[in-house]
Amino acid sequence: MTGARFVQRFWAVAGAASIRVKIMGVVIAVILTLGVAVSVVVYRGLSTTLERELEGRGLAIAVSLASRSQEPILTDRLFALYTLAKETVRDNKDVLYVYITDRQGAVLIHTFTGGMPADLLALPSPSPGETVRVRLLEAETGAIRSIAVPILGGRAGTVHLGMSESGMQETIGRYIRRILLVTVVVLVLGGMLGFAVATILSRPLTQLAGAAEAVGRGDFTWRAPLWARDEIGRLGTSFARMAERLAHFREELRRREEIRTRLLEQVMTAQEEERRRIARELHDETGQALTSLAVGLSMVEDAQDLSVARERAAELRALAARTLDEVHNLSRGLRPSVLDDLGLLPAVERLLKEYEANHGIAGDLHAAGFDGRRLPGPVEIAVYRIVQEALTNTAKHAGAGTVSVLLEHQGDAIRVIVEDDGSGFDPGEVLSGGGTDRGLGLHGMRERAALLGGTLTVESGPGRGTTVFAQIPLSTNGEQ
Repeated sequence: MTGARFVQRFWAVAGAASIRVKIMGVVIAVILTLGVAVSVVVYRGLSTTLERELEGRGLAIAVSLASRSQEPILTDRLFALYTLAKETVRDNKDVLYVYITDRQGAVLIHTFTGGMPADLLALPSPSPGETVRVRLLEAETGAIRSIAVPILGGRAGTVHLGMSESGMQETIGRYIRRILLVTVVVLVLGGMLGFAVATILSRPLTQLAGAAEAVGRGDFTWRAPLWARDEIGRLGTSFARMAERLAHFREELRRREEIRTRLLEQVMTAQEEERRRIARELHDETGQALTSLAVGLSMVEDAQDLSVARERAAELRALAARTLDEVHNLSRGLRPSVLDDLGLLPAVERLLKEYEANHGIAGDLHAAGFDGRRLPGPVEIAVYRIVQEALTNTAKHAGAGTVSVLLEHQGDAIRVIVEDDGSGFDPGEVLSGGGTDRGLGLHGMRERAALLGGTLTVESGPGRGTTVFAQIPLSTNGEQ
């Protein structure tokens, strides 16, 4: 649990730091770690090497001194022996002291100026058969390597020589200081380089973060800096493309929303106009006809002559038939009953016959793949209204002589093509404007197709006629 908390704490602190701080921290940590590792390796390596060298040099000096001390000791020339010891200390800077004892351990000569230290007197001489004895002593001046070499196998005495390690420690310290100085220089240079790298990396990332915040606020104007050519630069370029596409999508959504609003307004206006027309027709035609029927029935009821009553009844029957036709036409205009009763193909056939009779434009229908099958109700009404709107636009704007309608059942979709030989138009201009009757009609057809997961495109040009293509899937609309 403690380890998990430590990891969580570490990532919390690391996650709160900026990339620049992280990169600088990594660079500094690597340089410091490398400097400490090099210092430890150098210290250990130099210590081992210099200790071995110091001990070897001390042994050589002690052996040489033991060999040269034989004659003075055997001839009892202590002053010459003292002189030899002093010269040894003088000529070798690492030799701290020299003293020589006889075979019983009594000190014959020494090089100490203030008297022989009692601690050294307690040091035993080499045992018989022992050629050398080395001891490490601790003193106020530092570590001392005490070397004892027998003279003539110990029969003439023993040479005791003290080698100071202060010179060795000074040499090691000098190298360590140089390493630390180099580490500091490398740390400064590495810090500058790390700062430069961190700046190069963090600058585009900071810009990307700002761009993401701007996109979140709805500002899609950010573009990637030209100097960034690496992976981050490519990321910025991709982000800029995404922002550009989002801006395009937002503009498209805004335009579609405006068109949808105008379509809704048009639908509401059309509904009110249709209600007004129906009310007027019911009042002017059907209402008057029913009033005439009521008056005529009263007259039939009051007629004294049977022939007169029969004549009046025949007139009333004709009036009732005309009224029934008017109501039937009115209801068919609202929604053709043949679409519900017989299906899409008969409804479109009747629509084309009435269209030709009303507008004088020849129309023909080509159907394929239906085999008597009915389509789902929403698909049938959508296809019917798309064909109806396309024919209406042709009658209003195209000045066409003929119009053809193709309905093709393709198994999992239905394809609709309405083609005329009229004057044509520029679809891009009309759709981008969207405010005209034709523009709203085209957008209305697209909306009907899109609501069922379909698509609708328009191909046209001045003098080239117009072709409306629509495709509506059936798999998601509950085909029956």
